[in-house]
Amino acid sequence: MSNIKRMLPFALSMLMLSACSPSQDTAKSPAKDSSTELDPATQKFMQTDLSESTANDEIPVLSEAELKHYEETGSLPEDGSDAETNVQAEVEAQPDEQFDIRVYRAESQGSMTGYSDKIDVVSLNDQPTTITGIQVNRGNCAITSMYHFKNMRYGSVALAYPRCKVEHIREVSISTTHGTYAYRIG
Repeated sequence: MSNIKRMLPFALSMLMLSACSPSQDTAKSPAKDSSTELDPATQKFMQTDLSESTANDEIPVLSEAELKHYEETGSLPEDGSDAETNVQAEVEAQPDEQFDIRVYRAESQGSMTGYSDKIDVVSLNDQPTTITGIQVNRGNCAITSMYHFKNMRYGSVALAYPRCKVEHIREVSISTTHGTYAYRIG
């Protein structure tokens, strides 16, 4: 799932580029020199009509390091190269972050209704992490305030107050500097 999220901006930019460029007829196109030719896999990908693709079609997925290497050099790392070895090391060095989500209603003397709805986000990460955003029900429920969300270590709890009732909350997405993680609620 994380690889798909990393590949989405690349796929969207490729889609936009192919949609904006006029179709080229091979009989009319001028001869290309060998420095601008693409490898066969890239040519096949760029010539694929995305409207005809199915869910079973394979879409190449690049890691962040492979994408960075591609942006810097203009080519993908070859098999067995040092760049690919570095890609594997970077992927293993950044484990996915984990959180435990608790949605509940608590009594409150400060509110007119006698209760307040709350979301607890418990960090299950050994390394300190900072939550950069919380999205409830895919953005359809706003958060009024959030507390204790910086430098969270294992067992640290961030507190958020949603503007919707807890019984209506179905999904909570946590954004950090390392990615976005969605959690379904019972």
